[in-house]
Amino acid sequence: MVMQSQKRQALIWSVSLVGIAVSGFVVLFACQPFALSKPRQPLSVRLDTSGPYVILATAAADRDYRQAIQNAQALHPHATRLKLPLDNMEPLLESLRTIQPRYALIFIKPDELDVNFAWKWLALTTRIDDDPLVDVSTGFITGANSDEVASFVERIAKAVRGESSLPGKLIDNFGPNPQAPQNHFQQQAGCFMIPVYQERTALASISHGAGGFTDRRLDALQGAGLIHLGGHGYPDGVVDGVQSLQAKELKLSPCVVFNGACYTGVTGRWFNQWTAQGKVESKTVSAEKCFCLNLLGNSTIAYLAALHHDHGIPVYQEMEYLAYTGRSLGDVMRHTHNGVILGNGGRMPEFEPFVDQMPSPKWTPSDVMLKGTAARILFGDPALIVSEAFTKPPFEITTTRSGSDQLQIRAVLSNSELKSEFTDTFHADLASNKQLFNDRALIVVDLPEDWKNIGTVEVTEARAAGQEIPHRLLGYALETEGNRRRLYVQVDLPTTGYMQSPFRQKGATVVLTVGR
Repeated sequence: MVMQSQKRQALIWSVSLVGIAVSGFVVLFACQPFALSKPRQPLSVRLDTSGPYVILATAAADRDYRQAIQNAQALHPHATRLKLPLDNMEPLLESLRTIQPRYALIFIKPDELDVNFAWKWLALTTRIDDDPLVDVSTGFITGANSDEVASFVERIAKAVRGESSLPGKLIDNFGPNPQAPQNHFQQQAGCFMIPVYQERTALASISHGAGGFTDRRLDALQGAGLIHLGGHGYPDGVVDGVQSLQAKELKLSPCVVFNGACYTGVTGRWFNQWTAQGKVESKTVSAEKCFCLNLLGNSTIAYLAALHHDHGIPVYQEMEYLAYTGRSLGDVMRHTHNGVILGNGGRMPEFEPFVDQMPSPKWTPSDVMLKGTAARILFGDPALIVSEAFTKPPFEITTTRSGSDQLQIRAVLSNSELKSEFTDTFHADLASNKQLFNDRALIVVDLPEDWKNIGTVEVTEARAAGQEIPHRLLGYALETEGNRRRLYVQVDLPTTGYMQSPFRQKGATVVLTVGR
């Protein structure tokens, strides 16, 4: 099949990341014994009860998922129930503006959820107030049938009530290793991509060849409260990795699954964006062959995945954000979507809905990355907290006034154990290898109470080891929540290799000057 140039470049980025990371994994963990990955203390599961909570359901979901909705209301007795009209959500927007919800839980049928709806909902959630960032943390509930939906909600409730626990262990199945023999399978202690988790959980990594994840490996992910799946994907599973029927048969403990493979959040309709005819093709995966629905019917209590293209690094950013904030899973996904806005210069990308047989859109590689990441969603309760913060944030930030109308914000890199956090997953213009990515400093800071607006943001310094570093202000946005104002800024920096740059060292500093 002939690919258009923008898809080819996007896939080059993705393949390059997979190849380098996997080879690094093989080198780093080949000699570490699997015995070191014995689970540690179970994860701390609870619900965040701050702020208003809304439960929404489509007409079909309200009819078929009644028991599950009642169970969700029992978890959130003060939640407001709202109808979710699929054809016109503008009247709903007025209700959301009145309620100003902190969280939204959406019950939706598998055939009602696709990337078009996810983009539409995401754009709507930035319009609840006047700032450009996402205003509500969202989770979706669906399943192959009403019984599985009710079971999904009940598993969440049991974890919250302490009737089940998430083991203190993380398993990273990075995906098929192109350097490994066909049927090779190896599970070892440690984790190349997210080593910071060693501060809280046992770590294990899986490397296998193209045919290595056989049905004999269905117990390979057991005993983990956190699981990462990676590789290339389609709605029926990870290519040469975990397949849809295996997803239902995996022997899992109660767990949260983070998936970075394309299309593995699809529940029915999906869109092949590039075909040999140069047109978009609408396709449907059956419930029996749907990776997402089969996994939701297993022992998961939450699942984070994409309804369209994905390229692997944002999922690791989600996991690192969870590690240094201890925020709810809805906030984790909200952070990802805010990152899309910052990566697009401080505004939401334009989403043209896919229609069967429309001409394939002429996206740049950055468009592929931005819009694919915007298609990531959370399946589960958005208020669910699964861990306290257990590592330091990426920066130590100080704010100094300079007169009445100017602030100086100094961000000093303090946690160099974080990896994906410092990667701009959308742009490569400052990278020495254009098949990889820029680095970034993503700075979030609360402003003084008397600062109601921002006039200018300027990067006045970027320095490491006494040397100035080239830099570019990519985007910024001011978030308003009640009386609080929070500034988000992304500064891009050059890279010299895969997750390598002069900036990635303790003490590296970015200084911002902010004016009214």
